Amino acid sequence: MTKYCAGKCGAVALGRTQRIKSRYLVDFDAPRQRFTVIVENDGNAKVTTWDKGAKP
Repeated sequence: MTKYCAGKCGAVALGRTQRIKSRYLVDFDAPRQRFTVIVENDGNAKVTTWDKGAKP
């Protein structure tokens, strides 16, 4: 998250964590965006983001 946001996301809070098959999904909330970090068993991670105002 530090690399992805580079200080531009504001205060980021942990949302929830869940395991799906061989990976973990970790949700974070920031003032204007929500983030999901996908962590694979091999340690690789991917960040996805969406506008908080958008309906899921």
